[in-house]
Amino acid sequence: MSLGFFTFYTLDAGVGQGYYSAVAAPGASGLVTLSTDSLTGPVRLVITRYNGLPPFQLDVPGGNEYGVSIDQIQTIGLLNISDAAATGSFSVSIPE
Repeated sequence: MSLGFFTFYTLDAGVGQGYYSAVAAPGASGLVTLSTDSLTGPVRLVITRYNGLPPFQLDVPGGNEYGVSIDQIQTIGLLNISDAAATGSFSVSIPE
């Protein structure tokens, strides 16, 4: 069984939103998926990690989807890096 959530997002230009924060180290391992609607600007996926591991950052252009399996997750957030509102969907799946 896994713990997970799925949500739609709308972010104004230059706005960021946090979606997950681990309660304690070493953090969770899981699959993070970000989808951006076509005709909306790029959105930056930012995943910070415990134990001094480098953060994971990726810019996902409009009309694209990206998924990453990553461990020791501390926080997960999205940042709209375009000059207009961005919309899409976001999900996290963490095995128990």
